[in-house]
Parts: sequence; structure tokens; C-alpha cells
Amino acid sequence: MPQARLLAASAAFLLAATLSSRAADTEAGRVRAESCRACHGETGISAIPTVPSLAGQRERYLQWQLVFFRSGRRANELMGPLAADLSDEEIRNISAYFASLPRGGPIPAGLPDPAQHEAGRQAAARHRCAACHTDNFGGSQAAPAIAHQPRDYTEKALRDYRSAARPSVGVAAMTEAASALSDTDITALALFLEAPE
Repeated sequence: MPQARLLAASAAFLLAATLSSRAADTEAGRVRAESCRACHGETGISAIPTVPSLAGQRERYLQWQLVFFRSGRRANELMGPLAADLSDEEIRNISAYFASLPRGGPIPAGLPDPAQHEAGRQAAARHRCAACHTDNFGGSQAAPAIAHQPRDYTEKALRDYRSAARPSVGVAAMTEAASALSDTDITALALFLEAPE
């Protein structure tokens, strides 16, 4: 295993041990997440095309992202300052709160034609998205739920992973996966994943 991957795997283990050492308090997370609602929605379902929905998202994934924002590893002019003062306990609580909310999302306006949707489904199969994100794209552990996210958000996330502007969790799986995506693949995947059923 290359040294960079070994270091990433070690960091993943330490983060998991630190953040999951005590049970989370979802009520405290709900209270602490008050400022999150302006962008991520009252029920954790975003109405802003470039902002992800957090309701029902994987708890471990949310923890990682908040840690990345807090440390500056994931640069974002809004999230960086908001996460900067979060304690590990607050990160646990906020993540548990959003993970406890029912998943879903608004029905996209103007569903794609069947050919576009099928192109996205084929791109997801060709690039083996389900290997980490599960067959229904609901995620598992640190691999996020990617179904029912706003199309614009998913497209930007994939482009950022491809250019390595956004860090992958653990051993850089998304950086590697996205490196093989064409612009056409990214557009098709974002469109398909917005409403994969």
C-alpha cells in the first residue's frame, strides 16, 4: 500500500475511533443544527440546486465532511467558518440528527426524457457506483447516499472529485473513480441520480 494511502487509512481509523467513542445526542444535534436549515432546508431537504440534502444521509459520511470543513481540508467559504468551532461532540450530534431524518427529496422539475435517464443509469453501472453507494444509491458507512441530491450539486461534486479539488474519504476512492468520468458521464450521472427510480 503506498504511503499516502496508508496515512489516509490510519487517519480514517483515528477519526472513526474518536467520533464514535460516545453515543450521539440527536436532540442536541437538532438544536445545534438550527443555522444549517437556512441552506439545507427545514427538514434537511435542500431547495437550493447547489446545496446537498442532508436528511437521511450516512452519519459517518457527515462526520467526515464536517471534520474536513473544520480543518480546511475541504475548502468552502460558507461551511469552513460554520464548522471551524465545532467540537467532536457537536459533529457527532449534528451528524446523528441529520442521519435520523427521513430521506427523500423534491421531485425534480421537468424529469429527463427516458433516453437521458437510461444514459445515466448505464454510466452508473459502467463506473460501478453501486459498489460503494449500494444498489439503491443509499450509501453505506462513509460512502454517502447519492440518490435524490440536487443535480447541480452532484455535478459539481463529481467535477471537484475529478480535479482533486474535493478530498475523498479514506483511500481516495472518489478521486480515483471520478478521474475516469467524462463531462458527458458527469452530466448523465447527476441527472440520473436526482431521480434514479
